[in-house]
Amino acid sequence: MLATVYLDGKKLKRIRTLKGKTQRALSSESGVSTSTIWLLERREKNENFHPPTLTKLARALGVEPTDLVSGE
Repeated sequence: MLATVYLDGKKLKRIRTLKGKTQRALSSESGVSTSTIWLLERREKNENFHPPTLTKLARALGVEPTDLVSGE
């Protein structure tokens, strides 16, 4: 059975704040809208995310995409 992988909003917010970035700064650096970042951080489990969004956020934060996901 395959594991469900989801973008973990809590991890995203924790890493963003540890890096000292605001949602607006992350948006500017990643090209992902502030409203999308807000929605992703608000939800703990984001199963319906676009892989390019994950890649853009990870690159802007200086982490691997796998650092922003969790699975069950």
